[in-house]
Amino acid sequence: NHTKIRIETMLEFQPLTLGELPRLRDFFKYSGGRICDTTPGTVFMWRDMYRTEYAVCDGSLYFKVDYPGLGPTFPLPLGGGRPEHFRRIAEYCCRQQLPISFCPVPREELDRLQDFFPNSAATANRDSFDYLYRAEDLQFFRGKKLSGPRNHVNKFLKTYGNWTFGDLTEDQVPEVLAFLDRYAAGWGKAAPSFHEEVSKNREVLEHLSAYDMKGGVLRVDGGVVGFSLGEIVGDTLFTHIEKADRDYEGCYQMLVAQFAQQFAQEGMVAFINREDDTGDLGLRTSKLSYHPVALLEKYTVTVDEPCDYCQV
Repeated sequence: NHTKIRIETMLEFQPLTLGELPRLRDFFKYSGGRICDTTPGTVFMWRDMYRTEYAVCDGSLYFKVDYPGLGPTFPLPLGGGRPEHFRRIAEYCCRQQLPISFCPVPREELDRLQDFFPNSAATANRDSFDYLYRAEDLQFFRGKKLSGPRNHVNKFLKTYGNWTFGDLTEDQVPEVLAFLDRYAAGWGKAAPSFHEEVSKNREVLEHLSAYDMKGGVLRVDGGVVGFSLGEIVGDTLFTHIEKADRDYEGCYQMLVAQFAQQFAQEGMVAFINREDDTGDLGLRTSKLSYHPVALLEKYTVTVDEPCDYCQV
C-alpha cells in the first residue's frame, strides 16, 4: 500500500530528493517497458538537471520534468490506468494554464495516448532512442558481426594478463571515486551535462545502499581501470554508469562483456539497455558497433487546449 500525498485526486507536485527513493522504488515495477527513463537510476540521477518533481495520487506516481527547450513535460506515470493518468494531467495543466507535453513516450504507448488526445502532435527524437541488446551478445561477442568488439577484448586479454573483475563493494568506493576524478580531469568536457553526470556518479557511489545498483570494478595489476553500475528492471539490465581508462586498449569492450557476464543472469535477464547517445557521434558509433537488436523509439507528444480533456 503506497502512501498517498493527498486524499483528493488533484496532483500536487513537489521536488524530488534522493530521500524519496526507498518509498517510491516499488512504483517502478509498473513501468512495463524497456526504456531507461522509467528506471529509478535514470530518474534520480537526472532529477536535478531536469528539475524533476513528483506526485503520488490514487496509487500512481507522476513526474513533471523540465527538459531543455521543452519546458514542463510529463513522462508517463507509473501504476494505475492510463485514462485516469491522462485526465489528471489535463486537469493539472488546465488549472496551471500550462500546455500539455508528454516526454518521453515509448512507441508502444503512442497510439493509446493519441487516441485519448486526438488533437495532439508526436515528434520522434532520434538522439534519445535507447540501444537495446541481447544479453548474450554483449556477454561473449559471438559471431562475425561482433568481431570488432571481440577483437578488442582479445587484445586486452593478450596485453594485460593480470586483470580482475569483481563486485563493487563499499570498501572499494574510495578507490573508484579517485578513478572517477582522474577520468573527469582527463576529459574536461565543458558541457553542463558532463559535469552533472560526474556529480551524480559520485552520488551513486557515495550512496550505494540507497541506489541499490549492481556494480563491477575492472582492475589491471590491482589498479582500477574501469567500473560499471546498473540495475535490473523486468527482464532488462540497464547500464547507467560506465567509465573506463582509454589508455588501456580494449578496456571498454572488456568492461561491457564482464558486466554483462556478471549481472545478466540467464533466465532472468534477456536484454541489456545501454541508454541513448544524446546525438554524440562518437557515442553513436560505439553503441552501433555492438549491434543492437532494437532502437527503442521515444516521442514528444504535445496537446493543444488541455481544458478540452479535463473535468474541471
